[in-house]
Amino acid sequence: MEVFSNLNVNKDLSLALGFFDGVHIAHKKILSTASVLAKENGIKSAVITFKKSPRSYFCENKIYNIQTLDDRLKHIEKIGIDFVYVLDFEDFRELSAHDYLNDVLIKHFNPQFITTGYNHTFGHQKCGNSSFLYEHQKRYKYIEIDKIRLNNDIVSTLVSSTNIKKFIEKAYIKEANSLLGYSFSVSGTVTKGMGLARELGFRTANIEWNEDIVKPPYGVYFALVELPNTNGFADRYSFGYTYSCNSSTLCDKKYPAILNWGIKPTVNNCENPLLKPVLEVHILNFDKDIYSNKIRVHFIKPIREEKKFNSIKELKQQISADIKLAEKFAQTN
Repeated sequence: MEVFSNLNVNKDLSLALGFFDGVHIAHKKILSTASVLAKENGIKSAVITFKKSPRSYFCENKIYNIQTLDDRLKHIEKIGIDFVYVLDFEDFRELSAHDYLNDVLIKHFNPQFITTGYNHTFGHQKCGNSSFLYEHQKRYKYIEIDKIRLNNDIVSTLVSSTNIKKFIEKAYIKEANSLLGYSFSVSGTVTKGMGLARELGFRTANIEWNEDIVKPPYGVYFALVELPNTNGFADRYSFGYTYSCNSSTLCDKKYPAILNWGIKPTVNNCENPLLKPVLEVHILNFDKDIYSNKIRVHFIKPIREEKKFNSIKELKQQISADIKLAEKFAQTN
């Protein structure tokens, strides 16, 4: 897959349009439709997306994402898309829907097919939408992907990035993962912490939370930790070059673990100040040195809320109980 940061002339494509935060199961339907249409018609597929969510330009509150740009590209590449254009929304926000369609999409790509979700909008004041693309499909064929819902015994849930983020923010990890079609995860470089976990007898790996990624509530979770091989998890986001995330760049094995995300209230005091929340993971039955390595932590199931204990001894007892619970869960799942 090739990734570009600017427009170029790349004619006769099957285009998919959208921000695709999370690349969840509904996004995959859009992307796979564009890919299949390309293959069936002997042409190439492409995604037109943006570095930052267009919503972030109009919303006063900070917009959090489900995944980083690099992770978004990895998931898109797995679907079989040939090209991705990661553009700066600022360059297009004032264009009318007609100008965006004619001067950007048709002029540069002469699309044979355009595929979007049912709620995709574009152009100044969001005047471009599904109806607009239907009305102007003389030079291309437009495909609209309808709403996708997941049903259980109680409720039908719309698959959307908004709902996924709401689930994550409430620690409904199972529900979020079901809409994603994979486990919500974060990655980072292992750094040295305060050393208190080692003193308690529980070795942990600490990583910083990316400030642009949606945050679950503070607490203890069952997790899977993906470790790098010699190639590591280095971000491979480079414009104009082949972008690949084949299996040789990732370890196949994920290690069961417990993670604590929060401010560690029992030990966070004047003598051991914690300036910001931290994610620390204890990998079960694992004792290798992974400092300075980049790891990926997959959220699987909440165990309990973070709380302040009356003593270090009480905290240690609770961590032991958490580990036993995680070991039991790992053996049965």
